[in-house]
Amino acid sequence: MTEWLPECQTDAQREGWDIFEASGSMLNENGDRPFQLQALDESDKFVGDERDSKAWDHVYNLAHVGSLLHQQALNFLKEHSLPEFEAIIHDCSPDGRELNEEFQWPMI
Repeated sequence: MTEWLPECQTDAQREGWDIFEASGSMLNENGDRPFQLQALDESDKFVGDERDSKAWDHVYNLAHVGSLLHQQALNFLKEHSLPEFEAIIHDCSPDGRELNEEFQWPMI
C-alpha cells in the first residue's frame, strides 16, 4: 500500500503543491475522491485560475522523467482517490495509457 508520508509532504510543499485530505470538497460529493492534489494557496509557484491544473502538470511530467516523489504522489492517488488520479491522467496524458490496468507506475 502506498503512503503519503510527512517527508513527502515537506518535499511537495517546497515545490508549491501537496496532496490534501478533502472529504468536504464538492469533488468528493460521492465519497470517492477524499484526497486531492492541489497547489498551495500560500505559494507563488503556481498562479492564476488554473493553479491546480498547473500543479497536476508539474507532478505528472516529473513522474514521467523518473522522480520518485512524483511517482509516489500518483501511486497514492491511484490507490486512495482513484477519480482524482483519473482526472489528472485525463488532463495531462497525451494518450491516457496510465488508465490501462497493464500500466503501473514503478512502486517505490
